[in-house]
Amino acid sequence: MQIIEEASLPERPRVLVIDGLLMTAEAIVIALGPLAFAGHLVIPVTGDHLREAVSWCPELALLDIDSVAGATCLECVDILHGAGIPFVVMGGELDRPLLGKCIHAGASAVVDKSSPLADLFGVIGRQLAGEVVLREDVRQRLIESYDRETQARLAPFEVLTRREKYILSELTEGRAAESIARRASVSISTVRSQIKAILQKLGVNSQLAATALVQQAGWTLGDDTVAEASEHASFVVRNPSQTSS
Repeated sequence: MQIIEEASLPERPRVLVIDGLLMTAEAIVIALGPLAFAGHLVIPVTGDHLREAVSWCPELALLDIDSVAGATCLECVDILHGAGIPFVVMGGELDRPLLGKCIHAGASAVVDKSSPLADLFGVIGRQLAGEVVLREDVRQRLIESYDRETQARLAPFEVLTRREKYILSELTEGRAAESIARRASVSISTVRSQIKAILQKLGVNSQLAATALVQQAGWTLGDDTVAEASEHASFVVRNPSQTSS
């Protein structure tokens, strides 16, 4: 369900409130009116709801990372970043890795929801005035926290060889061992052997569990270096008989 409300005149600075709680979002939108801001709200059950709201062309967005579901929250961050819309993150628990992800993607400020509304509106005013709101040392700490979390999340995949990474990516795309063998010009026994090695290294007991781990971690072949990708391509096309890296 998507809900969008308007609270002010369209010529005023436009602020989009993205929140999973209707009451909270409505309270912020209503409070924006007397402060000479135009406010819209959206309850983003899916990313498509935010994409529709982005067409309103807001000058600033407020994203409540506590009330928007995890995967949808990250999708909202990517949508705002892709649309070039500055955004401020609101949160009560202040999950540092998630905040770091938001800052890394372009969030310009973080507002603790335990603060008074006046603090939030002060941040909005300063942001729209072009001021730097988030101190650089705080910004760096949040990004470093995100980088550490990312490294820890992707670490299990670093033990895989380049060939195993390729096969894992193929499994994630839903391809069976037979199909992978044909595409890589290797024997089915080679592929099955490497799948077995992948499962052992990742500490899982099925291909389904391995692909679930990939999706949970957000791992892709793109996380590897360009050099690795080039060497891997030689395995697929030019050296099909080689079985170890």
